[in-house]
Amino acid sequence: MYNVRSLIPAILLPNFTCPDRTPTPTIAADIPETPHAAHPLLRRIWDFIHYNLRTFSHHYCSWVGVQFDITICPLPFGLILKWPDGTRLEEVLAMSVARRAGLPVPRVLCYADHPDSPHAPVSILMTRVAGDELGRVYEALTEKERESIAREMTGYFDAIRRWKNPWGPFESEQELNEYLIRPASAHGFKLKEAYDAALARADKKQNMSHSIIVFSHGDLKHHNIMVQGRRITGFIDCESAGWYPDYWDFTTALRFAREDLW
Repeated sequence: MYNVRSLIPAILLPNFTCPDRTPTPTIAADIPETPHAAHPLLRRIWDFIHYNLRTFSHHYCSWVGVQFDITICPLPFGLILKWPDGTRLEEVLAMSVARRAGLPVPRVLCYADHPDSPHAPVSILMTRVAGDELGRVYEALTEKERESIAREMTGYFDAIRRWKNPWGPFESEQELNEYLIRPASAHGFKLKEAYDAALARADKKQNMSHSIIVFSHGDLKHHNIMVQGRRITGFIDCESAGWYPDYWDFTTALRFAREDLW
């Protein structure tokens, strides 16, 4: 029995990714202006098209023997349709700003509103980033590859941390800390003493000044960094990008990865 995939050009397969041949980009000295969102009527038109693209992806993946993912739908020409729960318009705008600034993020082709599915109100048609998730390949990387990736990441984040913060929403770090601590509850702790100790540590940290508020990815977990060999090929899942205290990306990453990776 012949293999259907062997008869199809690679670019038409739903797991095709364009080769990464771009040099390390130059990051803009200032954060670009946030673009205006597409007109709601246009986003509703894309609603119909994205529904059909997801159906097409399901049937096409089945035909060529590629695993189908209903939240990250593979498509030909190196495209994916991202449609998980909780995707928001803010992710589209953050990716657009980051790409204009020179950061390696997916290119957004179009996005749609889905008012009939409030759990997943936005879908995004975008390019697929080459490479593998850092967390999956870290152990297999050589020491030189790890050092090269670390230097490249340092360059990216040194550049964006020089951007000037144009607005709030919080007037100070103290205001942000109070917002984060306000909903704290003992329900997530087995003993009230443990909750009291955690709250005391949080109160103590409020006195530690982090005078710099910097632009951050906001969700810099190891599976949101794509690498290939010695290079970073892209940052994905930018929906939490914004202005945070300078420790934010680091502490967020430590919640989900071994400390020695960072």
